[in-house]
Amino acid sequence: MTGLIQPRDGDPQSWDERAVVVCGTAGGVGTSVVSALLAEHRAASTLGLLSWWVDASGNDCDIELRLRGTGNVELLRTASGTGLWLPPEEAAVTDAVVEVWRQGAVPVVDAGAHPLTLLPELAEDDLPNLTPVLVISPRPDLLNRARVIFTEWDRAGVLERTVVVIGSQLPVPQQKGLADMLVGVVSGAVGTVIGLDYDPVIGAGTALDQDARRGFLPATAEAIAKLAAATSNQR
Repeated sequence: MTGLIQPRDGDPQSWDERAVVVCGTAGGVGTSVVSALLAEHRAASTLGLLSWWVDASGNDCDIELRLRGTGNVELLRTASGTGLWLPPEEAAVTDAVVEVWRQGAVPVVDAGAHPLTLLPELAEDDLPNLTPVLVISPRPDLLNRARVIFTEWDRAGVLERTVVVIGSQLPVPQQKGLADMLVGVVSGAVGTVIGLDYDPVIGAGTALDQDARRGFLPATAEAIAKLAAATSNQR
């Protein structure tokens, strides 16, 4: 990995853009998509080549293909400039964050659906320039399953600095009502709540590269911009 890019001057923990660890409350809630879109937004708007997406999900993931990453197999690049990196399997999520910082870049980490396994790392709080993002679904069964996660994250003192993204995977009208209800329930206990409504381009499960994103609904682009603002020291 050494020499891929030159380290930026200064302490990475004081940079404007914060490291982000994105975790899902369950599989299939959109963790990989949310993390990838945030990394792409940062590359296109503020960080350029210094924005990295890190696959620490522990799952087979097709984001590299959906973003059409090309180039060096050690660090693929998208058309927006985002670096796509797969850390060693044995690396802890926070270790991956530190390694990306060491390389002079700013990571958005896809931590998969391991919210309770990941919690001790986030609770250590020795990386102050890091924001946790928790992705949940407004489906009633998944909301019920997420209750223990919210309880444990709150007990550990992590929830109050967490950005919650409520992502709708299906174009079902009542899901928006459930999402609105959830915002009212959790917004006082977390850092920020952002709703990401169903988008046909994301729902198709195919490309998410620059060309494909031109077909996003305006609300989708707005939600990702809000997420970027919520994970920046400039907010």
